[in-house]
Amino acid sequence: MEFKSVLLLRVSSAVDKDVDHPQFFDPPYALKYIQAGLQCYPELSVHLLDGWIQPRPVSYLLDEVARLRPQVIVVSASSFEIDVANAFVAAVKQQPRPPWVIGMGQGHYLNRDVHNASDGMYDAILLGEPEQEFFRLWAWMQSNNTAAGGWQEYYRQGYAEDQRCVVTDPDGLPFPSYTPAELTAYKSIYPVPLKQRVTWGFLIATRGCPYPCNFCSEVMRVSSGTKIRSRSATNVADEMAHLARQGVTICSFQDDSFSTNRRFVRALCEELLARHSTMPWMARVRVDEIDYDLLALMRQAGCRMLGMGVEAGSQRIIDLIQKNFKPKPWAERCRQAFRWARELGIGTNAYYIIGNPTETREEIAQTIALALELNADTIQVHFYTPYPGSAAWDLYKDGLGEHDLTKMFHYAVPVVSFAKVSAEELVQLRAKFYRRYLFRPTFAWRHFRRYAGFYWHNPDVFWSLLGIRRVL
Repeated sequence: MEFKSVLLLRVSSAVDKDVDHPQFFDPPYALKYIQAGLQCYPELSVHLLDGWIQPRPVSYLLDEVARLRPQVIVVSASSFEIDVANAFVAAVKQQPRPPWVIGMGQGHYLNRDVHNASDGMYDAILLGEPEQEFFRLWAWMQSNNTAAGGWQEYYRQGYAEDQRCVVTDPDGLPFPSYTPAELTAYKSIYPVPLKQRVTWGFLIATRGCPYPCNFCSEVMRVSSGTKIRSRSATNVADEMAHLARQGVTICSFQDDSFSTNRRFVRALCEELLARHSTMPWMARVRVDEIDYDLLALMRQAGCRMLGMGVEAGSQRIIDLIQKNFKPKPWAERCRQAFRWARELGIGTNAYYIIGNPTETREEIAQTIALALELNADTIQVHFYTPYPGSAAWDLYKDGLGEHDLTKMFHYAVPVVSFAKVSAEELVQLRAKFYRRYLFRPTFAWRHFRRYAGFYWHNPDVFWSLLGIRRVL
């Protein structure tokens, strides 16, 4: 079967848009890779609509389907958006000659475990990392009599059995390209120590994470599985150059843990140095994977900011959420990592979680105390959220009762508290956390002395961050 038009769609709900906490929206990575791969078909018209940066109701999306007349629609949705996706697909399938609909995204775990609303609506659902598997499906759809539906049974069976796709050849993925509007929309809202106007570019260098943290899910992750799959240093450096040609002035690695494959990190840094690259970059790392020498090399190769998940100040909670991997006390590893970054002039953004299962007020106070001690340049405070598809979901889903699980979002008011304090008090404790951290005169002086030049050139980031006042 020959296809003429494809619609790639990330739907949007109000759950993650109406929260008080400032946030940024990163690209729909799987859809962008698929878009790039479909560009090799000159006869094919490919359209991408991202509801995260331009929220649209189902009625608008249906009007777009009528206008574009796609034969294939790929719909990506998280658990807080899956109801919107299901409503859209149900309406599309009522059309006289409905298109094939492929579902992707973490929200389909909720579809399977709770709603069962996807039965008969989606022609195929790809869990995990769908980028390469999509093109296997695409070839199958083109080369066979689609009316026979063999591929539908194959992928529906895989979905029922929780088979998660993985990218086995990350170097084989095409480089996504971005429109000027996308480059404006996809950006971090946290400052970096640069005195210039910045345009963010996002890329994934390694996939997989070997650690068993039970709270982690595909809402926060960009990859699946425990096996590490790294691109070559040359391939990554080439994509950074590709982004630079589009106007990107800082690259953000969205790997689940950029530093897991230390050999790759060293190879990439050496490649960037050999190319005399001037592109600054940022990444997320684990505090138990880095050392001073590795950070020094990263800094020399252009690293300007690191995100590090501290999560909690109580060792009991760290053990409970399975964050700790090495025997050295977690808090001490955090102190060491943030001290090294500060000595090397690398900016830091620390991530914290409150409301962990059985967590007490006193343990949340320990987390606040540790945060004050680490003194990161910026912080993000999340609520513990057992997302469908995560280990936490399997552990705690029976305690969620009749709550509306599509309202679960780690920045929104928790639908239920698993801690020793109520959901309402958790909201108050988060506000207290931010007030104690941000209202210190020494913090304000140090922060603005370091980032005043960045805010001067990027006032939109400053005004976005001021949205934190609604949380306070």
